[in-house]
Formats: sequence, structure tokens, C-alpha cells
Amino acid sequence: MIDLIQSAKAGDKNAFNQLYSELYTPLYRFVMSRTHNHEKALDICQETFIKWYQSLETYEVKMKPLSYLMMIAMRLIINDGRKKGTVMLPEDAEEFIADESESIEELLDFKGEIDKIHELFEYLNEDQKNVLSMRYVADADTETIAEALEKSIANIRQIESRALKKIRELYQEIHGEKGRK
Repeated sequence: MIDLIQSAKAGDKNAFNQLYSELYTPLYRFVMSRTHNHEKALDICQETFIKWYQSLETYEVKMKPLSYLMMIAMRLIINDGRKKGTVMLPEDAEEFIADESESIEELLDFKGEIDKIHELFEYLNEDQKNVLSMRYVADADTETIAEALEKSIANIRQIESRALKKIRELYQEIHGEKGRK
């Protein structure tokens, strides 16, 4: 990916298009999990990539590109005033979580369980929401999340651990059952 970034910095539009193709889906998933609005998520993703493209000359390759994009997107979300207390799946979430081998009944059962868990996000602080969204919606690794939130890896692990523990406890308390492991 470093070669692609260097080529894009040198003005190679095909390299930037390839980076866009590789990074768009995880970025969209993260933005969608925070905005809950497909059109808004598309706009923020587009603006994020435009800002990255405009700053390519000064972009430092030592930061993972997904981390950098998530940082830009978080700032755009905050500036847009779209901070909300819950995380919901988009109505077309099946395309993101469905495995072709799963039956529709299994998918609906799984989506129902996810909806129950997402209700609990209102009890988390913003760092916990961001970490869980980046990890489980955008499928970002700990290092990428740490870079995006400008925190240490140990701090990210602690935030994630505490958030998951809180969700498990609340889920059991509210729904009287153990969640999936």
C-alpha cells in the first residue's frame, strides 16, 4: 500500500483510485455506524476522500491511510453535528453482514440480536462508541484505531475491553440472557 500512496502522491490518479477502492468500504461502514443516514454517510465519505486527495502532498506515510481517513471523517461528523447516542444498522445491512451460506432466518435472528446490542450503545461514552464502531463495523485493527483516535494501543484495548464488558452486563441485565460469544 505504501507504493500506491507514493504513486498517488506523485500524481498517479490510478493509484489513488485503487486506494479509494480498497479503503472506501471500511470507511463507509464506520461513517454509517455513526451517522445512521446513507446519504449523509456517502457525503462524508466523499468529502473525506476529497480532503485526503487535496492533502496528499503533505500526508505522512507513517500513519495508516485508514486511520487518517477515519480521523478526517470523525471531524466531519462532529462538525456536521451528527453525534447521536445510538448506533443502528443501516436498513440494507444484510449486504454487510450476510454470508451467502446463511439462511434468511439465521440472518434475521442475528440482526435482531445486533439490534438489541446497538440499543446499549447509548450507555457508552464517545470513545467507546468510536472504538467499537471502528473495530466491529469498519473491521479496523487496534493500531489503526489508536492512530485514528490519537491514543495509545494500550488505551484502545482498555477502552474496548471496558465497553464490551459494559455491553455484556447491560445486555444480560436488560434481556435476561447471555449474549453470543
